[in-house]
Order: sequence, then structure tokens, then C-alpha cells
Amino acid sequence: MKRPEPGKLVLSFVPREGRLSPQRYGWRALLSGGCEVRRQCAQQLPPEAGPPKVFRLRPVRAVGCTGGTAGLVTNGSREHPVVALTFDDGPSEYTERFLDVLREKEVPATFFEIGQEMPGREAVMRRILAEGDEIGDHTMNHVEYPGYQQIAGAAARIKQYTHFQPCLFRPPGGALNESVIQTAGSLGMRTITWDVDPRDWSLPGTEAIYSNIVSHAQNGSIILMHDGGGPRDETLAALPRVIDTLRARGFGFETVSELLGYRMIYRPYG
Repeated sequence: MKRPEPGKLVLSFVPREGRLSPQRYGWRALLSGGCEVRRQCAQQLPPEAGPPKVFRLRPVRAVGCTGGTAGLVTNGSREHPVVALTFDDGPSEYTERFLDVLREKEVPATFFEIGQEMPGREAVMRRILAEGDEIGDHTMNHVEYPGYQQIAGAAARIKQYTHFQPCLFRPPGGALNESVIQTAGSLGMRTITWDVDPRDWSLPGTEAIYSNIVSHAQNGSIILMHDGGGPRDETLAALPRVIDTLRARGFGFETVSELLGYRMIYRPYG
């Protein structure tokens, strides 16, 4: 920990050593000796001699996100080489395997989930959020041009199972009109579509999925894929190569909320 100037405190901390997942955290520093308020200083925790310091951390979980007002978004800023991977129609029997790939590659993603698919899969939904990914609303029954109950029902089920209030909504099939956008907005959700679609739902083959994504991705792209709604072995097989190729081209990866400059909201458990 360093205090290079009176108004600046620099703390180096490895989240994994504190059994924390890579997320955004709020910090509060309390001065209790060692550093005089108006002096520069540097401290090592734990100190080189003596017993190690013990940090008591209150575990937190994601409970919501900002930015959920009426509006339509198809992509993020074109100024920065960052993309968002998104997965629709889950949770499913494939979702855990997609999460395994994302964790191995250290890449976040956003999952737009269907209410009717959630019962019995509460644990995987909680895992999505615990590992720094995001959940969005994809209606209760995958209905195109959905009304209030379809959108509100899925959002309520997400919150019931995970304590997370989604701020993102994706219309099934991309079918939307102003009424859909305004309804989602009235429920605190921004409507999110995409600008890269490999049509993996049609099972075109692993190579076709891979080639479509890497040839169309650009700064700010929101990339559509599916972890549910049918057999997803092709998408699962393509995903590691997609990540490796885009990363080699200089792209970073963020959740949709991060891509759009929104913030996740965290609260302590309990």
C-alpha cells in the first residue's frame, strides 16, 4: 500500500488470494497509525516480519445494474477494440460448459435467459453472476413482440432465483417495435440486439460459426450466440477459437453493461 501524495492511496491486492471473483469492488481505507496524514509513505501488508495481517471481507453479490432506461442498442462505441459475447435461450444443460470455457479464457459474457427454462437451474444462474458475468431478460416463453407480462415475468424470476434485477432485455428473434422498447424501459431495462449474428441456431457447423464471427466483429460489437434452444455443441466448439482469434487481433471482452459504460450494483449477502 502506497500513499504517494496526501490525496492519493494506491493499494495492490490480488482478488483470488482473498477468494474474490474478478468484479468491481468499493473500498474504504481507515487510517490507524503508520502513515501521518500529510506525509508520503509506503506500507507492506503483511509486514516482512511478524504475523500476517487478517482481512475480514464481507462477501458481496451482484443485485442489479445501471442504464436500464427505454432505448435500443445494437453495439457499443466504435472507438475502442472491445466486444461483448452474448448467449441466448438458456439456461440449459450446455450453460455450465460455456461457463467453463469462459473461465478458462478469463472472458466475461452476458446471458439472456428465458423464464420457462430457469426452474431447476438456479445454481447455474447464480454461478453466472458469481463469476462476473451478467444475466439479461429474454421473456418468459420466447415470445416475439412480447407484452408486459412476458418481460416482467422473466425479470421477476431472475430476481427470485438470484437476487439480481436485470437492466438489459433482448427481444426473441430480434422482433421489436416501439411498444416493446417502451415496455422494457418501464421495467428498468434497455433493449439490446446485436451487430454480429453467426446464425448458430441453424446449426451451420462449427467452422461457419467461427468464420462468421471473426470476419464481422469490429470495435464495440455485440456478438449473438446461443447456449440454449437446441443442441449447442457447434457453438461450444467454436467458442475457444473465437476468443483466441479476437484476442490475438487486439480485442478485449466485456459484458454488455460494461461495453455500454453501465455499472453493476453490488450488495453484501444477507
